[in-house]
Amino acid sequence: MDMKEIFEPKIMMMALGTVVMILSLYGIMNGDEWAEIGWGGAENVLAHDAAYEEMWALHIMPLGVMAILTAVTVTGKELAKMAMYSPIVLVIMLGGMGILTSDNGYGGTPEGIGLILPLIMVLLTLSTGIAGYMHKDGE
Repeated sequence: MDMKEIFEPKIMMMALGTVVMILSLYGIMNGDEWAEIGWGGAENVLAHDAAYEEMWALHIMPLGVMAILTAVTVTGKELAKMAMYSPIVLVIMLGGMGILTSDNGYGGTPEGIGLILPLIMVLLTLSTGIAGYMHKDGE
């Protein structure tokens, strides 16, 4: 099995979309936990901070849905191009949010599943771009 068979754009887009949706649902259900991690403890968290975390997680969910629907409806070179370029959206959004939040005193290191899921998402984002690049010229 060669690398081109492993990095299949359809599978990578579906996997990325699934992880983004799971991470989004996790954020919606655990907004208070994420707020505590981001603001450095429960003593720094106001009631609306958890709501902001939940809304931020909800705003990411459509990207997961779009990735899955793209994988299901688009084929061939077009799917490869979408897989190659779609990670740019996540990089801009998450990278931009990372810069803006750290400039405003927000940041922390999650533990357990709160750390593992984002790492998986980052790996899948990179893998999806690689898969798209490997298939951009067709099979």
